[in-house]
Amino acid sequence: MTFMFPTELVVVKSKLESEGIDCRVLDENTVQAHNFLSQAIGGVRLQVKESNLERARKILEESGLAEKEKEPEQSKIEKTIDNLIFQKRIKFLLFSFVTITIVLASTLFVYRYLNRPTDLELLTKRNWCVDYLVYQNQEYIPYTLSDQIQIRLVGTCLEKINFETTGQINFPGFNSPRINGKWKLVNNVIKISEIDTLDFLLERKYEYEINQKELIMSSGSLTIYCSNLMSRYY
Repeated sequence: MTFMFPTELVVVKSKLESEGIDCRVLDENTVQAHNFLSQAIGGVRLQVKESNLERARKILEESGLAEKEKEPEQSKIEKTIDNLIFQKRIKFLLFSFVTITIVLASTLFVYRYLNRPTDLELLTKRNWCVDYLVYQNQEYIPYTLSDQIQIRLVGTCLEKINFETTGQINFPGFNSPRINGKWKLVNNVIKISEIDTLDFLLERKYEYEINQKELIMSSGSLTIYCSNLMSRYY
């Protein structure tokens, strides 16, 4: 405990010593010599051994020489958080939120899965640009010759491959006019036939990989790489 003047600690010190608790007083002589220094040095301090601290506090509280220590009062927010009903409500809300999120995510996944376009729809309803083809380890870039002026704008592609629902197919040329033929999707294989130009090169059965962004057609030493015009820039 701390006292402003030495005379104030006499009763407390005497009470503790009568109960067999040794006390030590600090700065008593300094304050007696110069009372005005008491506030500057923090007053006269009365100390007991740490092993006697709780017993000394109890003696002083019971004798009315010290006030009982009060636990800090909880704020309204702390009281609300510690409330069991509040905690149960929070747990219920969290559980409900997680459950609803899982259900919505699962529903969206199932919906997209059930409504995903078929390969036939991807082939016929997407605009596929032929980026390049690889034949016998050599890369070739398509370039269609035309008797009309061609204006190649950024974001457009003239070198398209068109899969018509009628069974017709149009390839870009390779320093030649566009190439026409027929196509058919059979057992996950694209069959190209009746090609009017470069039939030795293009008239084949192709295994393919397709998604929303790209189409890759492979047959032996020939691979054709295409991209969806809606998903890239030129």
